[in-house]
Amino acid sequence: MKWIGKKFAGLEALCRYYQELGIDASILPDDSPEAVQRGFLVQDLGYIKVGERNFNLVTVRMKSSRGYGCAMGPIPIPLAWKEKTRFQYHHIVRPSHVDEIASKAKLKKKKKGLFSKEIVAVTWKGGSLATTLNADPEIERALLNFLTTEDDLSINPDKKNNVVRIVFSRPAEMKVGVLQGFKFDRRLYPKEAIDVINKIAGLIR
Repeated sequence: MKWIGKKFAGLEALCRYYQELGIDASILPDDSPEAVQRGFLVQDLGYIKVGERNFNLVTVRMKSSRGYGCAMGPIPIPLAWKEKTRFQYHHIVRPSHVDEIASKAKLKKKKKGLFSKEIVAVTWKGGSLATTLNADPEIERALLNFLTTEDDLSINPDKKNNVVRIVFSRPAEMKVGVLQGFKFDRRLYPKEAIDVINKIAGLIR
């Protein structure tokens, strides 16, 4: 991975955050056989290997309101900009078998209030994994403790690579670009989210 890609992804800051939480985490070498996606137009910009958790790898993707993603290739990346950027934390699970129908799920939030700012319940839509998640009140309670109305959580199977991605995303307005890279903010990725995702990953495995 080129230097620009590494800095733009901000993996080092995210890895330190895991380590501060007492999680065994390290950045994989660029040529590691454990890497999942190596596309040209769209690719993961490096991986953090996680030990003693139900998910194996973590990577970060970003999408701004201008439509720029974290793809490198021929897509231009501005030197800097300040606007709403959606940060996606991909937790990659390697189960023994990937069922694309059964393991696909999307979180739906029930809101109330004048401007729909309070989440009062969550449900999962999808296959049999969604049914299992809906039957677990502890997961719902944990989600309600940290979810905001702008958060997204989905489970996306990838049979080609024999992995399942649990993707938590949260937008924030901040300055991001090639020159300064990803300024990690732990408020975008609370420990409670990591704990819930780890439990979901255990159900997938």
